[in-house]
Amino acid sequence: MRLFLGYLALAWLGIGGWLLVDPGALANYAGVAALSVNGTIELRAMYGGMELAIGLSALWALWRPRWACHVLFMNGVITGGIAFGRLFGVLAAGSASVYTMSALSFELSAAALCWVFAKRLSGEQHRG
Repeated sequence: MRLFLGYLALAWLGIGGWLLVDPGALANYAGVAALSVNGTIELRAMYGGMELAIGLSALWALWRPRWACHVLFMNGVITGGIAFGRLFGVLAAGSASVYTMSALSFELSAAALCWVFAKRLSGEQHRG
């Protein structure tokens, strides 16, 4: 579980840090581009700042293990919500790119593992 939290931290911090600094990178690999200064700020906030916060929560759980169950639950809810929105988008569009399917694979697997680990930790806390 600690290895998985480390993986989540690296994944979210990496992409969040990158997109905070270079939100234009989304245009190259995801086809998402800002049309104005406000759009660039929004991309930095949602793809940079939010993802950095998610990654920092995983680091926090590594440093303070008593928070791991909460952080895993939160990550499961967030990645599950993103996956739901992405899957809805795929179904509405009737097609998906390699990028979309790769992101969906990460989100679905991360959400599932978060929920499994959170449930396991929750059970241990209630027994112990």
